[in-house]
Amino acid sequence: MNRLEILSGLTLLPLAGALLNTRSAPPSPLYSDEDGEWLPKKLLIGTSRNGSLISKCLRSGHLLFVAGIGGWYESDRPDPGDAKVQVLSALASMKESLEIAGSNMSNVLQIFMTVADPNKNLDLINEGLFEYFPNDPPARSFSSSKVTQMGRDGILVQIGCIAYVD
Repeated sequence: MNRLEILSGLTLLPLAGALLNTRSAPPSPLYSDEDGEWLPKKLLIGTSRNGSLISKCLRSGHLLFVAGIGGWYESDRPDPGDAKVQVLSALASMKESLEIAGSNMSNVLQIFMTVADPNKNLDLINEGLFEYFPNDPPARSFSSSKVTQMGRDGILVQIGCIAYVD
């Protein structure tokens, strides 16, 4: 099932279930038959870097929310690299988080990015994104920031996403 089919069906599924009051698929362990609510409402998956207070990945129902991943960590490589190197690094980490949570990159619905100096870096970032999303890319939004406001020297991009689990 591709992203467009999933998204177009999201608004109809709850209505169809309410009208028919039946469910053809067996109940999911994340769904409660008794009260009709998703369970768990918030499941933490994975751990964050450096003791951060932000969860790396959350699951609610069939959706995954991956926190922003910086494009460079000194523990991964000594040189920050350019924006393409950083976006590829962040996307590799995102792929790993999604796979741990039972999903994959083709299930990404939307990515959110903070980009340092987009006039200089956006073309390189787009090249990196194309390597992970050559067909049927997710929706994308980004905000820009000065290089000096990215939280640590050397970071040019931070990426988070929303994805679904089949």
